[in-house]
Amino acid sequence: MTIREIYDYLDEIAPFANQSGSDNSGLIVGDYDMPVKKILVCLDVINDVVREAAEKGVDLIIAHHPLMYRPISKISLNDPLHTLIRNKINLIAIHTNIDVAFGGVSDLMLKKLGFPQSNKAIIPINSEGLGYGRIIELNSPISAEDLAEKSKNAFNCTIVKYVDSGKPITKIGVSSGSAAESVEEALHAGCDAFICGEVKYDRMLFAKDHGLTLIEAGHFHTEDVYCEDLVDRLKTKFTGIEIEKAKNSIDVCDYVT
Repeated sequence: MTIREIYDYLDEIAPFANQSGSDNSGLIVGDYDMPVKKILVCLDVINDVVREAAEKGVDLIIAHHPLMYRPISKISLNDPLHTLIRNKINLIAIHTNIDVAFGGVSDLMLKKLGFPQSNKAIIPINSEGLGYGRIIELNSPISAEDLAEKSKNAFNCTIVKYVDSGKPITKIGVSSGSAAESVEEALHAGCDAFICGEVKYDRMLFAKDHGLTLIEAGHFHTEDVYCEDLVDRLKTKFTGIEIEKAKNSIDVCDYVT
């Protein structure tokens, strides 16, 4: 098995051509012809994850967030990139291309919440429903407090911050990670509530003024759902490779509750 074969499979389930113009998904470190026997999946490429990969003899890390978004002018010894290259560990990022894909991160959010699947995107990128976020409608209304509690449990959050519109909720938008640009789009699409990873404070004020329940469930927590799903997909596709989620793929923040 080679890096190219893994890359091609990832390109099937979430075409790299669909990534945003500012993204850097794809093979970031390594060589398409290198053999692969061990794969580690993570959300972020931090030093603890790279050290874990080196200790386990991993050939390839597949991360959600790219290690680099723009050209770099120097690499320090503390930079995970330095450790990757020194240990000959390949790195593929699968970021906005899996955010917009069918069966991607937003669909996994709906699954974790116990909501029905949807092909209606908040920000569509084509006429078939591919795009950022998903919109669903419930058969019976739910309160903002109950939806916030449901989000906390679904994504195993330490805390959840939300703005309560004071209105019953039936139409809900979801989008993982940083989703500030989707708040107004969700409102314009008629959503009563929008669940995302994180937004700036001004979006909370916007939601309050415009009668939208806005739930911030954590960047890490809304995107971590991708890791185990990708591990399962890879294990099903490639039976001759050791594949696991990195033990050090964790939320690096501590919280006072």
